[in-house]
Amino acid sequence: MNQDGVHAFKRLDTQQLAAIRQLADLCNEYDRIILKLNWEMLQHRKDDAIIAFLSYAGGQVVGFLGLYQFQSSEAEASGMVHPQYRRKGIFGKLVRAAQEECVRRNMGKLIFICERNSASGRAYAKSAGARYSFSEYWMQLGGWTEAAHSGTLDAGIALREAQASDIEILTRLSADGFGMDEADARDYVQASFQTRSDTAYIAELRQENGEALPIGKIHVMLEEGEAFISGFCISSQHRKQGYGRRVLQHMLHLIREQHEAAGAALEVAVENENALGLYTSCGFRIRNANDYYDLDLPAGKPRTE
Repeated sequence: MNQDGVHAFKRLDTQQLAAIRQLADLCNEYDRIILKLNWEMLQHRKDDAIIAFLSYAGGQVVGFLGLYQFQSSEAEASGMVHPQYRRKGIFGKLVRAAQEECVRRNMGKLIFICERNSASGRAYAKSAGARYSFSEYWMQLGGWTEAAHSGTLDAGIALREAQASDIEILTRLSADGFGMDEADARDYVQASFQTRSDTAYIAELRQENGEALPIGKIHVMLEEGEAFISGFCISSQHRKQGYGRRVLQHMLHLIREQHEAAGAALEVAVENENALGLYTSCGFRIRNANDYYDLDLPAGKPRTE
């Protein structure tokens, strides 16, 4: 890229991805943080929506902002600026470009992902008028041996890989499990099918009549040689019966046997003590925390030009 300034991209080539990774490594070391950049979404795209904004100076990538949409009404954003190019308004320009894109798509909210130890990230979110929403722990599996000792597999529980024909089941489980309205739940499910390595599984309970009853769902995505678990929920009527642990044990077994991942990771809301206890007992350990800040956007309509 010979032209300096901010540019939007629907897809990133190998050279751009390498430049982003190099910038991330530099910023992580400089700030002593671990940025959440959703590499899988950056690398593999199935739609034509803008996924990233890059700021160039002297032909080099000095700023980055990723735009990740899981629901039609909002998008998440995470980014960084080269330490030597900070305090020059670069991140503000990246954010304004992202805001314009969100308004063009009729989104009402932009959510900043801020690594808890990033002082500059917190300061920017505050200066932009964003309000704190919630926090998540990023947890990593301590080791497959520890996971294997977390319990035996329950033969009455099975994980079935979901197909496009299961969208309604997944939508219902997501709405019930995460307290989402049906439209947002469907957006979330459909977005997962747009990511190449995101595989959804339906947890089924074998009943006395031999039929399989869907009681939950769980997703796994291979990223950087690690299996990332997400979208895990158990239907409200089957909670507090030990099914969460059994489903997670099946998922860890499947990851180890079929996905050949070197490890596993997941995110959990800081205030979700029950889930945190479950994951810890299955061998997961807290690596770092991310705070989320909501920035309301003005109502917009798609441009006609």
